[in-house]
Amino acid sequence: MLETKKVFQIISVLLHPIFIPCIIAGLFLFGVNEAPWLDAKARWSLFSLISTITTLMPISCLLIMQRFGVVKSPQMHQREERAFALSIMIISLAILCYLLIVKINVSTALSISFCSVTITLIIANIANFVDKISLHSIGLSGLIGILFYFIREAEAEPNIVLFDAFGISIILLGVVMTARLYLQAHTFYQIIIGALLGVFSGFGGAIISAYYLQHHTLI
Repeated sequence: MLETKKVFQIISVLLHPIFIPCIIAGLFLFGVNEAPWLDAKARWSLFSLISTITTLMPISCLLIMQRFGVVKSPQMHQREERAFALSIMIISLAILCYLLIVKINVSTALSISFCSVTITLIIANIANFVDKISLHSIGLSGLIGILFYFIREAEAEPNIVLFDAFGISIILLGVVMTARLYLQAHTFYQIIIGALLGVFSGFGGAIISAYYLQHHTLI
């Protein structure tokens, strides 16, 4: 019984939504081979930049907030604490989107993906004021929505890596939903609503982002 709980706790940490941007960056830079003109060093530099802005910066901010008592626990059981964390992640992703679109401008797919993630987190933050929706469900299902967009929009046959990532993401979503239910972190309703919000936000956010980038920034 105890061992099962530990396994699900580890799963919850490894599949935390804060790691979704790194997964997206790794998938497109090293799996799909987005922006093929970039050499290995440039890809790792871009991956490091994305990881620093979307993962290390938010975690550092949350640790500082915990040190000063703004956040009581890394698990952020209270909705107010989750709102702080989501706001930090949204700001970090907005900075990244600006850099990718305006300053770096090497990958349309990454720009669309991270704009979509930003939109998904904004919706998640709004939903958080209504109920304690599962952020784990929103994170992985948002990734599923984004992957579905790229598979659907592929002019030629979609990259097999996208299909593999799409299938694996669905399996991982089921695993993390089971883990959150087992740990009693959320109700079944909160898990399902989180999954639905994530899928529609990820897919819809990708459509909106692609339209905006094509008609306003011309990338």
